[in-house]
Amino acid sequence: MLWNIKPDGRIFISYRRSDAQGYAGRLSDSLEAYFGDNRVFRDIEDISGGANFGDTIRENLHSADAVIVLIGSQWLSANTGDGAQRLAAPGDWVATELEVAIELGVPLFPVLLDGTEMPRADELPEKLAPLLSCNALGISDKRWSHDVLRLGKILSFDIPSSNERKIELIRTVISFMLFASLSLVASTMLINFIHDPEAPLYRLLPLAISGIPFIATATSALLLSGIRNLIAADRKRYIDDAIAVGALGTLLFFILKWPVEPPYESVVTFFGATLTVAAMYVFMVISGFKVK
Repeated sequence: MLWNIKPDGRIFISYRRSDAQGYAGRLSDSLEAYFGDNRVFRDIEDISGGANFGDTIRENLHSADAVIVLIGSQWLSANTGDGAQRLAAPGDWVATELEVAIELGVPLFPVLLDGTEMPRADELPEKLAPLLSCNALGISDKRWSHDVLRLGKILSFDIPSSNERKIELIRTVISFMLFASLSLVASTMLINFIHDPEAPLYRLLPLAISGIPFIATATSALLLSGIRNLIAADRKRYIDDAIAVGALGTLLFFILKWPVEPPYESVVTFFGATLTVAAMYVFMVISGFKVK
């Protein structure tokens, strides 16, 4: 559910430059389009001149919520000058990134490029063995959009996309406005009742205060209209119902109050506002604000 997702989740892309630099740049751009700007870290792009490479890498791993491990054809076979495996060599940054991520418990997502096979246990240094317990995904140049979308949806279980963040923000703002407006009206009635317990209901609530919830419902309808195209098709009809209730309810009760005798206008307005807010909220809950 959206409220269980970390709002500031970041993605760290680990790769070997000699093996997957082009893929790393392209994947970084694709994921930033999906999750939003400044949500993806890639060393060559995100380390400023003069910054300490090691410190910056470790700092970003500490704040990461997912590490994508790009594995190409040379990721495993890359050697040092004396022929030793680079992954097992002291000071290899790819190995260091994975070690720190494993130590911190950051989820790893191995991504196999263009048919590369997952390394076997006997091919990896023992310190990197936990990588083998992670489910790997494949990405190919021919199926790039499809494969990246699949990766993005898997990552979205822990990290919100830009659309999810927008929807969650609107959901929070609307919920606050609706309940705050009713609370204001109710607290006004309570305060007036404390001062004058014998006063009739219509005297406890000024007309101007009783209509405040309609400002919230009308505004909420406009905000919902702005995100309806981001909602999944099977839930969009509930958002449309909420919009219709907010707009028509506001209009209907403003019209109905005119024939009512002046002392009772505020009571009718408050009743209509409460009914409209409740109906809007029910439809929004049913929709679940499910992103498409």
